[in-house]
Amino acid sequence: MLKIGEFSRLSQISIKALHIYDERGLLKPEHVDRFTSYRYYSLQQLPRAHRIMALKEMGLSLDQIGAVLNEELTLPELRGMLRLKRAEIEQHIYQEQQRLIRVEFHLNMIEYEGKMPELNVVMKEIEPIRVLYYRMRPRELEIASFGRPGDVTAAGDEVIGAVRARNIQWAGPQIDIRYGGEINAEEYEYAFCVPVTPDFQGGDIELPTVGILKHHELPAVYAATVMHQGRGMDVTRVVRRGLEDMTLLRRWCVEHGYALTDELRIVFHKFFNEGDWLVEHQQVVHRPVEHAT
Repeated sequence: MLKIGEFSRLSQISIKALHIYDERGLLKPEHVDRFTSYRYYSLQQLPRAHRIMALKEMGLSLDQIGAVLNEELTLPELRGMLRLKRAEIEQHIYQEQQRLIRVEFHLNMIEYEGKMPELNVVMKEIEPIRVLYYRMRPRELEIASFGRPGDVTAAGDEVIGAVRARNIQWAGPQIDIRYGGEINAEEYEYAFCVPVTPDFQGGDIELPTVGILKHHELPAVYAATVMHQGRGMDVTRVVRRGLEDMTLLRRWCVEHGYALTDELRIVFHKFFNEGDWLVEHQQVVHRPVEHAT
């Protein structure tokens, strides 16, 4: 018979773990002295201890290990349990690979810029959003290029004015959406979105000059997101920074294996007239098929 310390050294299982395995019925001592409560094990128990360690290193829980040891699972159940564990491990490997790619991306940016990059990307699940929605093609409004003051700004002012005139409750920050036109600025479309509460009962709103403001639901999307903030009302600087972020964000998505869509959402958490601004860019992407939920 082996004392618990001796069995611990032979099996490479800590004494604390042996106590737990005893309590859980996985590996009970061969004998317990009824006067001293000392636990004693036998050499014949080493194979079972070895099997417990092997199953534990596969990442199985103690309950799962117990089911395997006690042969409580049918072959299909055992196969299903191991396939589920394999999927969990593959997902963990994928997440660690993504972290590695992000570290490498920052290292490359440091080499390029000579400092820690300001582009901090976070992947987000964006839930469906109820909005009042106006979409237009700026070319039709004679816009020369994205970000240049003109009819886009005027259209946005008309949308916001119509919402405020009707005392409609905003349910979140204004969202602008840019669709396509990465190369040719004349081909893109632009949308203004005012979030409304889920119980909003109003219908479409006819705007004075630019068209119809529609009651619409933005679908749930998966997006790579960045935040940038600043002070003052220098719109030109904000636009320039936004264009730089868009370029770096798309590059980041491609390097991380995400397929780009033609949709970029711009969320205005704080507006310029509040003394400072906080803008979030959300590049909508396709989730890799093997990791889709």
